[in-house]
Amino acid sequence: MTPVLNFIIIDSEPGIAAQLAERIKKSGFERCYNAKDTCSVAEVAAIQPDIAVLGPYLDADTSVRCIHKIKIVDPSTEILVSSESVPFLNVDGAPFEGIHPVRYDSGCRDFGKALESATNHRAQYGSRADYPVIIGQSDEIRAIKKKMQIVSSKDITVLITGETGTGKELIARSIHYHSRRSNGPLVKVSCGALPDELLESEVFGFQKGAFTGAHKNKPGRLELAHEGTLFIDEIGDLSLGLQAKFLQVLEDKAFARLGGIYDKIVDARVVAATNVDLQKKVKQGRFRQDFFYRLNVVHIKAPALRERKQDIPLLIHYFLNKYCLELRKDLVDIPAKVAKHFNAYHWPGNVRELENAVRRVVALRDWDFIFREMVPDSLGLESERAAPRETGFLPAWEDARIYALIRQKDFSLKKVSRDYVSEAEKNAIITTLAKAQWNRKRTAHILGVSYKTLLNRIEKFALKP
Repeated sequence: MTPVLNFIIIDSEPGIAAQLAERIKKSGFERCYNAKDTCSVAEVAAIQPDIAVLGPYLDADTSVRCIHKIKIVDPSTEILVSSESVPFLNVDGAPFEGIHPVRYDSGCRDFGKALESATNHRAQYGSRADYPVIIGQSDEIRAIKKKMQIVSSKDITVLITGETGTGKELIARSIHYHSRRSNGPLVKVSCGALPDELLESEVFGFQKGAFTGAHKNKPGRLELAHEGTLFIDEIGDLSLGLQAKFLQVLEDKAFARLGGIYDKIVDARVVAATNVDLQKKVKQGRFRQDFFYRLNVVHIKAPALRERKQDIPLLIHYFLNKYCLELRKDLVDIPAKVAKHFNAYHWPGNVRELENAVRRVVALRDWDFIFREMVPDSLGLESERAAPRETGFLPAWEDARIYALIRQKDFSLKKVSRDYVSEAEKNAIITTLAKAQWNRKRTAHILGVSYKTLLNRIEKFALKP
């Protein structure tokens, strides 16, 4: 029996949209609605599409904007889109999940296969409001998606690392929803939210009478994750004692409730995340080495936003549409000077900070706060200005080099001093540029020189990213 699904067809050519609708109806789906390429998020929401078809006459920018609107309404909506007009929308590099590239010039066969794949996936999984939306088309995001595609189908432990606000939980959820456990539960444990005693009972559960106040049996999150995925967030905050208990679960697939005398078998995949350097904690004796190796079967590093700045315009447009719909505001355009500032900003809070900035803009209709609050001082640069004096930029000249200078015909102390200072200066600039992700304005601030002076030195030393 053909499932009942809503289709939205978007193309700039009404005739092409009509042809696509006819193909879909011949496949047994009657609910087809056409929309203009300029349709609003509210118009898409009124249709509540299960599957969207973006026609061949939409350009890349319009296609991406349409994808934004569709995914805001329902992140799990399947989308068919032209691979000719939008070549970067491939399986590994699409900026969203649930994208099905179509070659319209190959005729009905290619379209039919993509349609079948999308309808089967939608019929199997249905609508999921918490479906992960990983936005980006940078090389860093493409590499992560490719790795996720490989590991999702493998029932192995995954360790996700990265700074706060980089989307580690989105990666974990995506791994779950693309695994064979997708019909099972995804249960989250936040290790930094509770003290050890409460965390232990929350994770492992307890038997009646195990402690004062334990009036009845309570299953823990580990039991609730049976036949699903257990996402352990902030795992670097676990105490050594709880690390030992988790290690036993990973190795034996068994555990006992607090106060219990019998082991329970649990079948749950573990995905862990942390924003701390676990290898450093292992060396410090604050994290068990055997537990680290057991977790680190597959490692995925979520990149900081400053490492994938080409995704910033995509993220801004998505969040603008999202919060204009959520807050029932008219869509606003981002001024050119703000877009430039966003691209130059360091984003210490990563995607989460960018999302909150856009949400504030939509709510207050105020772009000026960006220039009042998102300034270098917010990055703690005053303390960084002392860094060049503390980090040892001075070159260590070996005796052989000094003797070679002395033997030169034009040797003088003034020349030696000039060469040494020049090399130290070059070292300082190279190190600080790398630290500032080649943000030259920020580098000049850290080094305490004018922007023009820094540019002259970069040219003098022929420095390149």
